Amino acid sequence: MCRGELPRVYELLDLIDDPSKASAYFRNFDASLRDEPSKKRTWLAREGEFERLDAEAWEHLKGEALSYLTARDAKGRGWEQLISILNQARAHNYLTEIGCSQVRFIPRAKRRGQETPDLEGDLNGQRVLCEVKTINRSQSEVDKRQAGRAGSTTNFLDAAFFRKLDSDLKKAKRQMDAFDGAEEVKRIAFIVINFDEWLGEYKSDYFAQIDQHLSSDQVSGIDIVFYNQRTAFHAHVSMVHAHVLNEPG
Repeated sequence: MCRGELPRVYELLDLIDDPSKASAYFRNFDASLRDEPSKKRTWLAREGEFERLDAEAWEHLKGEALSYLTARDAKGRGWEQLISILNQARAHNYLTEIGCSQVRFIPRAKRRGQETPDLEGDLNGQRVLCEVKTINRSQSEVDKRQAGRAGSTTNFLDAAFFRKLDSDLKKAKRQMDAFDGAEEVKRIAFIVINFDEWLGEYKSDYFAQIDQHLSSDQVSGIDIVFYNQRTAFHAHVSMVHAHVLNEPG
């Protein structure tokens, strides 16, 4: 039944030679969907994202995901790289939503050291480039979970988070500029954040702090879009200095 509900998700699973391996992301997937309703809801939402991709885009995304389907990080980060790749579907759909035509994934550069963004499209005759970045949990949070230590959460983001955000925004701009430096190109940095406080209780506070940070340190020449992922404590948020795409609750 799950395969019928999640056809494209199961296409990813079918790329794995041996899904029973401990390193395989979709290990015991059927049972986990049956026993964990929240997990099934998550993957139903992902399936909806995947199904909005045209055939060419879907084949590209599967190809990008292939090497990460069994690449579990042994130091506590799990399959973060895989999920970061899959997040690109959200950006592809966003470009379509804002009216872009000819939206496509940009193949990786063949020349070593050459940088490319993830996506391009056309918006009323204007070229659009988009780079997708996922900001994952801090190393201290990963270490804490690995060790099984309990810890308190705070409604304040620390300086390390903002250094990571600034670094990712600057890198995104550099990748887009390297691909096409024309002034008239519209450049979009599409950002997905996995906060240390994963339940989302302080999400509104976090986005307000990010907005304040961007008011003085925003990277010029790019539009910033944040994807507000659905969480246990889910709130729709808005920002002055960036656009927020709120996943339905």
